[in-house]
Amino acid sequence: MKHLFSICLILLAVTFLSLSDTSAAEPASAPDPNTDLSLENQYFKLGISKTSGAITSFVIKQTGLDMIGEKRLAANFRICLPLDDYLSNYIDGMNQKPVSVKKENNLITVCFSGLSSEKGTYPIDLSYTIALVDEQVRFASKLRNNSKYPVSEFWFPRLGGWTQFGPEKNPLVTFPDHRTSKYQAGFFKYFPAGRSFGTEAAEFSIDYPGWNMVMPWWELYDAAADIGLYLGYHDKTFRYSTWHMYLYPTASGRADTWLSSVQAAGEPVGLVFSHVRYPFIKSGETFESGEFIIRLHKGDWHYGSKFYREWFLKNFPFDKSKSWLRKKSAWFTSIIYQPEDRIVADYKLYDQWCRQAQDYGISCFELIGWDSGGLERNYPRYVPEEKLGGKEGFRTLLKSIDSRNGKCLVFVNYNVLDSCTDWYKKELHKYTHQDQFGNTPNWLAWGESTLIARRGLSVRRHLISSVVPPMEKILEDYFLQLVKDGAHGFQIDKVCAGSALDFNPLNTAKPDVALCEGLVQSIGRVLQKCRQIDPDFCLASESVQDRLIPYVDVYYRSSTGFSISPLRYVFPEWTSCQHVSAPYDFKGVNGAILTGSVIVVEPDCYQNSLASPIYKDLALYIKEVERIRNDLKDIIFLGSYFDTLDAKITEVIEKATAEISDANTPPRYEPADSGQLLYAVHGHTNTGRRAIVVTNASENPRKYLWEFLHKNVTKALLYEPFEPVRTVLKGSAVEIKSEGLQILVEPY
Repeated sequence: MKHLFSICLILLAVTFLSLSDTSAAEPASAPDPNTDLSLENQYFKLGISKTSGAITSFVIKQTGLDMIGEKRLAANFRICLPLDDYLSNYIDGMNQKPVSVKKENNLITVCFSGLSSEKGTYPIDLSYTIALVDEQVRFASKLRNNSKYPVSEFWFPRLGGWTQFGPEKNPLVTFPDHRTSKYQAGFFKYFPAGRSFGTEAAEFSIDYPGWNMVMPWWELYDAAADIGLYLGYHDKTFRYSTWHMYLYPTASGRADTWLSSVQAAGEPVGLVFSHVRYPFIKSGETFESGEFIIRLHKGDWHYGSKFYREWFLKNFPFDKSKSWLRKKSAWFTSIIYQPEDRIVADYKLYDQWCRQAQDYGISCFELIGWDSGGLERNYPRYVPEEKLGGKEGFRTLLKSIDSRNGKCLVFVNYNVLDSCTDWYKKELHKYTHQDQFGNTPNWLAWGESTLIARRGLSVRRHLISSVVPPMEKILEDYFLQLVKDGAHGFQIDKVCAGSALDFNPLNTAKPDVALCEGLVQSIGRVLQKCRQIDPDFCLASESVQDRLIPYVDVYYRSSTGFSISPLRYVFPEWTSCQHVSAPYDFKGVNGAILTGSVIVVEPDCYQNSLASPIYKDLALYIKEVERIRNDLKDIIFLGSYFDTLDAKITEVIEKATAEISDANTPPRYEPADSGQLLYAVHGHTNTGRRAIVVTNASENPRKYLWEFLHKNVTKALLYEPFEPVRTVLKGSAVEIKSEGLQILVEPY
């Protein structure tokens, strides 16, 4: 039988609960040969129940611990088959009896035929596989629906009863957020949610794609053992899904959210993780999942995520080396026409602002509010606004920028509709994405020029459209004309809101695919047609979908402060924008250098020129740091990004307390304060030459020691704004100014 893809679940694991009868330190018990089959290699030993097909034991040999400490919570799958009069018709896999549970080498295949709920028995067939492949546990599944009702939810795999992972009582957990990759406390001591309406236990979930999960993996890390557990869903079809976790029986309401066995009054205590898809297969249809992979590895998420990169590039290869946009490390941007009819600048004045920004070394410009009605108006009618100079003024602006070797990104949306237009009321409403009840969410709204609009009290509402042929044709006609008019690229906004389940009857794709795979493919198609007009045409986008990286070179909202999405580490070919609006936001500029982000300068929140007197100091600072970054571009902007790996910064505290006055008191050394003295490591893609970018976020000078860890580097070149390059020696303290920036570069 064809090996299916599937998902597995994970769930971060855990601290074993204090006061529990189950000891997390006890060695794992062997599977019962009378009720269990086993899979075993040098990394894992799994027990799979013959009577349910559920994993009842999950031993990681390096620690000798069984992650499934509470056998009563063992789980296999769950299906929601909504009936006309009972939408919550769940089929619980643990109440089903498999037709067969067979083992062949290190592969177990479980088959079910005819599944039952409290409402009846249904002609649904399910087969899934659990395989050991080296350091990986792989899950795949095939679901065949022969009932007259659609399958709305498919929870597989489900791993239940997790109570521990390694020696740490509270291993760390992370998931790839759109702006950060920092670990947080594990869910077994500090479960991040409680019990809510309709849930059977305390519930936590995240959707992919989305703001909180830009790649389909989680990482569990035990620092004491220095081992990580990668939990990733690998599916070549881009689907909407949910990563779900229950804490049974509920959260305690205290800081330590786990109940002891005594406090739980005999109920089982533990985690159940599920990966949930929304296939909506109807009678006669089959859903084949991708693979859900649990992979054991040394180190934290930096090492686990490389596995995802390898799979991604194998299936979705891309090359950014010829992209002019990826090489632009600073933009100037402005909203020239606001949605309440306020004109900030016409095309001619905006061109002047671009010239002034170019005086400070910026040659890429984002043009916002240029189109019919201004920003957030009349979408998708992307034609130049007459009040600003009309089509001729628009073309003249683009030609002027082009004549100075500049580039202009024209702001558009892809599938966003203005619900206030006559066009929408007569025709476009048919193309909005819908839920299964035929409704269209209506929460998108932005105002600017009036308080009532800024507060959202009375403002135009926007809707996400489906990706259907009529909408594709409308957008394509407008976009291709803009390329002919001279646009060098688009910044496609709000794509971050564009992935959702879509039940519009005009769709030919399934609801979980239409605005995921469908959206990505349609953007890919329009990009290809734009490049038939201009082979160098590029895209930036306010995206959160990792699958858009082959088409989009820069994301608009994936870095802030001193943090950036883990996409930057996993895919250093990609980067994000760091938005700088305030006249003395030197920290924002430094954060962009630290993370390798694009500086997007938007004076007075998109309403002024960089030549404004109050922006003089910031403009000069940007010019200087961009001069340095251009000198080191192949290392600190276009090269590899190692986050905080391969280097160490140690702060030098010369006097431990104010009371110490003895000049002979030796300094003490502390790890760099993550809130004040920050650093990141970059490297040349080909030569491997490294650089450490250091920033001081505090109001006082600080001293530190530096060390490269990839090899013994005894001296480094120190780059600093408005200072000559100098050589510094390893072991000698370096002082950095308040709100300062320094770059330590490994010599040739």
